[in-house]
Amino acid sequence: MRNSKLQNVRQACGLSQSELATAAGINTRMLQYYEQGAKDLSKASLATMLKLCTTLHCKLEDILPDGEAVTLLARYRAM
Repeated sequence: MRNSKLQNVRQACGLSQSELATAAGINTRMLQYYEQGAKDLSKASLATMLKLCTTLHCKLEDILPDGEAVTLLARYRAM
């Protein structure tokens, strides 16, 4: 399985899964599910995605999996 965008950003920041989960205030197991693709990060709550982005100092498109969510985010920003 290839690394998820979220996993790549987390590793670039030098954080373990448990460190990111604790700092972002989310469950470590859910973070693992998002990174493994077992749960779709695009379907996570906006609050969860923003907690991750704030902690990782990144944009939503940096962690969202490819697909509809990224396209919709681009359309939203163009409004």
